[in-house]
Amino acid sequence: MIRKIRTAPTSKALIFVIVTTVTSSCSLPSRHAKVFNSEQKIGSALIDSIAPDTEKFTSERNVSRSLATLIKSKDKELSQKYLQWVGRKEIDPLSFNHVVRSSAVIRTNWSQEWHQKEGSGTPLILLKKNRTDQFINEIGETLPVTAVVKSTGKNPKILLYDLLDPKNEQVKVPEIARDYTAPINYLTRRSKLIPKVLAIINANRYMNRIGLRRMNPYDPNKIPVILVHGFKANPRAWTNLINQLQADPEIRNHYQFWTFSYPTGIPLHYSAMRLRKELQAMQKKYDPTGMNPNLQKIVLVGHSMGGILSRLMVSKNNKELPPWLPIPNNDSRSPRDSGDLATEMFFFNPQKFIGRVIFIATPHRGTKIASLKVSRMVNSIIRIPIEIQNSLLSGLRLNPDIPFEEATALMKMKSIDSVHPNSYLIRSMQAEPISSTVPFHSIIGTGKFSGDKPLNERTDLIVSYQSAHLKDAQSELTVPAWHNLHKYDETITEVGEILKKHNK
Repeated sequence: MIRKIRTAPTSKALIFVIVTTVTSSCSLPSRHAKVFNSEQKIGSALIDSIAPDTEKFTSERNVSRSLATLIKSKDKELSQKYLQWVGRKEIDPLSFNHVVRSSAVIRTNWSQEWHQKEGSGTPLILLKKNRTDQFINEIGETLPVTAVVKSTGKNPKILLYDLLDPKNEQVKVPEIARDYTAPINYLTRRSKLIPKVLAIINANRYMNRIGLRRMNPYDPNKIPVILVHGFKANPRAWTNLINQLQADPEIRNHYQFWTFSYPTGIPLHYSAMRLRKELQAMQKKYDPTGMNPNLQKIVLVGHSMGGILSRLMVSKNNKELPPWLPIPNNDSRSPRDSGDLATEMFFFNPQKFIGRVIFIATPHRGTKIASLKVSRMVNSIIRIPIEIQNSLLSGLRLNPDIPFEEATALMKMKSIDSVHPNSYLIRSMQAEPISSTVPFHSIIGTGKFSGDKPLNERTDLIVSYQSAHLKDAQSELTVPAWHNLHKYDETITEVGEILKKHNK
């Protein structure tokens, strides 16, 4: 007897989940506009795009394919014939690699508001991949533009408007269609980000992805806002904030958003050191003479653990070093060679180009959550990257007087242990104040069901009000929310108001 093998319900469910995930993601297919086989088709396609009887989809496709063909050819003469750039002089549209129709970006599972405006022209996304630029994501950087086809004598021409150019906000610019959300959705969903959970336990696989990344082309006329995510998160946590704030012309015209990504289980002193180096590399690349005022007033926005990293950018190291730090035997208080990892991690000063810091649900005095059994268990299975282990353990072995075993020393450097209220990091932050030249702000979650509890007894379930409160903050906003308050409209609005004041 031949017995029919039935597919297990779990297998069917797994297949359903995979199919649903793939179909709902905008990662597949590529959605890049296809180029025409011959350049002669550009003119006829553009004429057809403005014909009265041409359907909107056909018109947008003809425009995107024509622009893609011009970009692909890199032919200056051809582009002068069919293309007119209406944007910042620092940006060359021919330097991009691909064109994507904004309407082709799948909106499934997009829970935030979609910021777009009807008008003439076709909203597009220019995509650039540049592997030589350390500040660009693997998928690339995007630029929202609108292509308006205009008939000029014999040849039609594409007027390509740069939607991030402040000049295109003026009244004299025609009422063009705009889509500011499509590039954000496209880039954040397609970017290869550090996993939220897996990278906590095994960071070795993701160390090469640590760094600052920008979403749009660098603009010397805009102030960088550096967004630093918290524990068990990645830059996607800032999608809602970027989407809402970039839709505000006052912020869009004066700020550019960057994110810092790191595996959140590794030592916080190491993550802070990497952030410090990335910021310094940004300065060296874009403002080597230190003459650009916009790069001398960078704004840091840190959520939770990201707030601690931000704080370490505007304070100096504690004079009292941890007893388990591998330091020279001949002088136990002096730093070692400048290239030594321990020195780079534990000896630092405020970065003078930071102009303001916004702390969101930051545990300045630690969190009791780090003392829970489940937290201790997670901390025990976190693997410190080999490059950090090798450097620090070699120093420990040269210092026999250190009263800690190697395993104990490494355990104390893991991120969860570092946010314990009695940890070296938390105690050292209390000993060394934030630089007096840097204004800072606090946004604190107080829980959704606080009732009539006194403010000092409220918590967002992870960080208490007492831990997040700083007496010298220029402003403090309490939000009736849990720990993910960085996604709340009230928080985002407050960040926007702070940025507007910072620019004045």
